[in-house]
Amino acid sequence: MQTSSKGWLRQLGPGLLFAGMAIGTSHLVQSTRAGAVFGLGLAGVILMANIAKYPAFRFGAQYAAATGETLIAGYRRVGLVPLLFLMAVFEFAHGFAVAAISLVTAGMLKAVLGVSLPLMPTIAVVLLGCTLFLGLGRYRVLERVNRVFMGLLTVATLTATVLALPSVDWSFYPDTAPAFDLTAFLFVVALAGWMPSPIEASVFSSLWTLAKKQTGDSVAPVGDDARKAAVHDAVADFNVGYVGTTILAICFMLLGAGVMHSSGVIPEDTAPGFAAQLVALYSGTLGAWSAPVVGFAALTVMFTTAITVLDGLTRALVVSWATLRNVPEANTQAGTGRAYIYVLIGLGVAAMLLIGFFMQGFRAFIDLVTSIAFLTAPVFAFLNHRVMMQDTVPEMARPKGGIRLWSYGSITTLALFALAYLWLLAR
Repeated sequence: MQTSSKGWLRQLGPGLLFAGMAIGTSHLVQSTRAGAVFGLGLAGVILMANIAKYPAFRFGAQYAAATGETLIAGYRRVGLVPLLFLMAVFEFAHGFAVAAISLVTAGMLKAVLGVSLPLMPTIAVVLLGCTLFLGLGRYRVLERVNRVFMGLLTVATLTATVLALPSVDWSFYPDTAPAFDLTAFLFVVALAGWMPSPIEASVFSSLWTLAKKQTGDSVAPVGDDARKAAVHDAVADFNVGYVGTTILAICFMLLGAGVMHSSGVIPEDTAPGFAAQLVALYSGTLGAWSAPVVGFAALTVMFTTAITVLDGLTRALVVSWATLRNVPEANTQAGTGRAYIYVLIGLGVAAMLLIGFFMQGFRAFIDLVTSIAFLTAPVFAFLNHRVMMQDTVPEMARPKGGIRLWSYGSITTLALFALAYLWLLAR
């Protein structure tokens, strides 16, 4: 374990990028809305979603560290249909995801900086800024910037949460929360769908794990001992990010419950309006002085979310198409070359078109995107498990014991909830 014992902090990177990607729409928007509307009534949903999805997400980083190839290559080894399904979800559902995240980021930009541009031009500015950042900086700069922004928001959120605790109604399901009917269940679906992120985003973790090796910050494993060390480091890095996202999800729910729900504040149905309410959560607990500081931190984290999602999705699309065409070394060329730039620009244009043609309302748009993730979750959980059990994965890296049983239980739980959702919709 020599590799693992030196420079543990130096190994952190892909896991924090995962956290930066997750702590966006699912946390800033959905968790806060859950607390604002239901108090602590949906705390169990947030915890269950994070627990149920853990094995599938972990397998993304674990597979890349153990095999030296992306999860996309693993899907192709399972068969052509899994790869095509993954690509279809990336090109459809994640196109909406980029649009949703850009919308929230633009709303935050207007609320925090007082940008007077209409919403659509502001979204264009956000997407252009993200595209330029990724085109010029790529992985190394993305990783470093993400660490700083995540640190700022984490400190501010933990502090604000502690100060908001006295105002929280600690009832299991407060009397002031709406009745748990079909409408409430549909919100639960939307909340769990992106909590902490869609499971197919585990592919991004595998891509970032390999990208870190290309920067020279990580050594490619050679031999069993080195491979064990690489897997250990990748899982430890992922765990730091994943536990952090779970804690912050609960914090945002507590802020929503302690500040908004206790005061009877109804979440706004516009991105700028909700962003302003979010900043008010902090200023109401930390004091007016904190509004610009926390507003800047929240804005930068939303930009980080937009940037990480765009980077991960761009890499995933480039590698997916290369893998489909059996292009050699498809797993190591996702962050370089013209294809990356072309796909990145195309995603920005697609996001603008989707927002222009399909956005009927802020909450409805976010709920649509997150509900799609809820339905596909059991499929990707099963495929990730199947990939990890292949003979091409070294024996020492395959799921065993508790994590294997955990994975089986997660697949079953996610499938049952997806079927219940479809049954309710069909009634």
